[in-house]
Amino acid sequence: MAALWVPNTAKGEGRVSQRGYTLVDVRPDDGTFALDFVLHTTPGPAGDWARAAAVGDELEVALTPARIGLPQGTSHVLLAGDATALPAINSWLAAIPAEVPVRVLIEDGHPDTGALPQAQRPASAASADWRWVAPTADRGAALARAVHAAAPKGDGPAEGRANGAAGGLYVWAAGERALIKRLRTVLRESLRLERSRFHTQYYWIDGRSAG
Repeated sequence: MAALWVPNTAKGEGRVSQRGYTLVDVRPDDGTFALDFVLHTTPGPAGDWARAAAVGDELEVALTPARIGLPQGTSHVLLAGDATALPAINSWLAAIPAEVPVRVLIEDGHPDTGALPQAQRPASAASADWRWVAPTADRGAALARAVHAAAPKGDGPAEGRANGAAGGLYVWAAGERALIKRLRTVLRESLRLERSRFHTQYYWIDGRSAG
């Protein structure tokens, strides 16, 4: 993870705001990395800086080591969210043990999703199935249904199978707040996952400056 301090002129001349991003395309030998920005229609300091950025521009950046880990007994991983979760999802795909199959579900209705970065696992690893979910007017509803349908429900203990719990599943999800709220309901109430078997985090709020 990287913490960026970007200019925020809305708060005054010389003021900055901190924003967190996932490092991508990290090349230690070259001393370089990349950042992906989703440019929202609502103005925000990081997005505004990215739009106007030019070669030679400098920012203060602090790096935080990533801690990606799965609970014991994980047999399937499901990664979900919107386009803002893509950098983290790609990082997860590189870190998940090769023998664990992964499914990726992204809610996005733009026609150019095929041009977005999608990490692929080595040929020797279990499959990584990518699926783009068309959104509805109710943000997160389509993704929540897709997550519920995709969750394996028959590989847990007898008591888990009886009540619909998804044994062996771990879910990581991030994106817009309303979308994440929808997903949390499915994970807690429909799939009845234990708290240790999922992580959700909202990155932004529709209509509010954050980027």
